[in-house]
Amino acid sequence: KFPKSKELAQALYYLGEALYAREHKAEAAEAYERLVEKHPQSPRRADGLYALGVARQDLGNVEQAAAALDRFLKEFPRHRLRAEVILRRAETLFSQGHFDAAGRWFASAAASIGAKARADDFESTLELLGECATSPSFPVPEAEKLRGDILTAIREDRDDTGQIAIDMLRAAIYAAEHPYAWRLLGTEETIQAVDRRTLVDFHRTHFGPGGAVLVIVGGVDGDRAREAVEAKLADWTAETGAQGPDGGGLPAALPNIPDAPGPAERSRSVQTMANKAQADVAIGHPGLRRLDDDYYAAVVMNMILGSFAMGGRLGRSIREEQGMAYYAYSSLGAGVGPGPFVVRAGVHPDNVDAVVDCVLEEIDRIRREPVSDQELADARSAIVRSLPRNLETNEGKAAALHSIEQYRLGLDYLDRFPDLIDTVSAEQVLAVAEKRLHPDRCAVAVAGPYPSADDGAEKA
Repeated sequence: KFPKSKELAQALYYLGEALYAREHKAEAAEAYERLVEKHPQSPRRADGLYALGVARQDLGNVEQAAAALDRFLKEFPRHRLRAEVILRRAETLFSQGHFDAAGRWFASAAASIGAKARADDFESTLELLGECATSPSFPVPEAEKLRGDILTAIREDRDDTGQIAIDMLRAAIYAAEHPYAWRLLGTEETIQAVDRRTLVDFHRTHFGPGGAVLVIVGGVDGDRAREAVEAKLADWTAETGAQGPDGGGLPAALPNIPDAPGPAERSRSVQTMANKAQADVAIGHPGLRRLDDDYYAAVVMNMILGSFAMGGRLGRSIREEQGMAYYAYSSLGAGVGPGPFVVRAGVHPDNVDAVVDCVLEEIDRIRREPVSDQELADARSAIVRSLPRNLETNEGKAAALHSIEQYRLGLDYLDRFPDLIDTVSAEQVLAVAEKRLHPDRCAVAVAGPYPSADDGAEKA
């Protein structure tokens, strides 16, 4: 009735929120898209882009979700939701099978300092980054603002069936003291307990040049970059940076992430949320490390199982053929430590048990039967073709170089990558599936309007 109202953008945002809360996610995405496309100057544009990415991701439209999240990060580099968007973007990369890239996005959410600037401003930008890395002031007003943003995100997660399922899964497959069991955002208690002294002490203990990787990409030649680094960061040394237990600087090595044996048998955790229309299912167990010998075979295996096109075998069987899920895919979180192998699905509550059974059957099948020649060729081609797309921007090149240096892959890695994938055989896929997938020793987590018959299941 009021197509020219100044409040139309606001109305579209709240319409999207209401539709999303009622699990009408496709209609919610349409409302958010109208907001983003028709009202580019609206103060709600950032929130709309984020919400559009989340809705598209929940619907299994991974490429559209990634596009929305990329637009957010490009247009709003200092927004309060940036960390959450980075994590969402990493999830989209996992679901597409871009595991190296996903790991780099997760790393950027954890501990990184970066900037994008004109080449003419390179030296002054590097000087500012050097200040941030070596002597941050942690102003209390800024810290309090960030604390409020994080606490809000934590509280919102309590109503997110997908996040709850993942949190329950991590708690079930990793021991409580394992770092991969912890939520990156923390808890209300841990965030409330952080004060300025905590931040200063953490920086003094963990930030030093020995554990740092510096990457520079763009319109700056090597000599100019080297001179600027020597001039702006010369005072950041093992003596002035973080100190190790022996009093020396931090080692230039990957952190020691312990092994994770995972569940001894299959378990199930349920959080019943009667006010929801959709249930989110997460199934998984600890996986492998990035530097394990069978990493590339595992990447190809996972692409076939749950990442190719609309979700590989899982998406084809559960979503396309049986129509039981809004989305279904698998991801392989290989990192410094044994990251999780996870299958995720969004389903109607009546289909939860059938979807879980189907997932376990598909996992068992890829462990028993060799994949077809066509599946193998398609998976290898999709992985290799993803590499140029990841290197189209300076940010993508910087992320790739960072990963290469972090894992000591060698400067010829990008040239070797196609052969590393193309030489994976059907026999290697079968072997890695048998070794790395454990349908009888996994955890199943369900959050949504699904009644629990399990002892000790949580209810909300």
